[in-house]
Amino acid sequence: MKTNIFPAIRLTLFCALFFSGIYTVAILGIAKFTPNNGKGQIITQNGKTYYSNIGQSFTQDKYFNSRPSAVNYNAAGSAGSNKGP
Repeated sequence: MKTNIFPAIRLTLFCALFFSGIYTVAILGIAKFTPNNGKGQIITQNGKTYYSNIGQSFTQDKYFNSRPSAVNYNAAGSAGSNKGP
């Protein structure tokens, strides 16, 4: 039993540490080298500030196409995607 349980505990602790700490810090560090330091691009028009890299739905054709989404952009709700290619 010890030959099975201890490696499983070690692997669980390693994965928890790696994916909750080391991986997260590494991805944040990589984002610092991207344009705008991993933050959304700020656009100012007529004195009003807009963030262009944030997902949002567009209702008029004059705007550029946003990222496709199977669900509404409401963060309070969630749903699965049943759309196929």
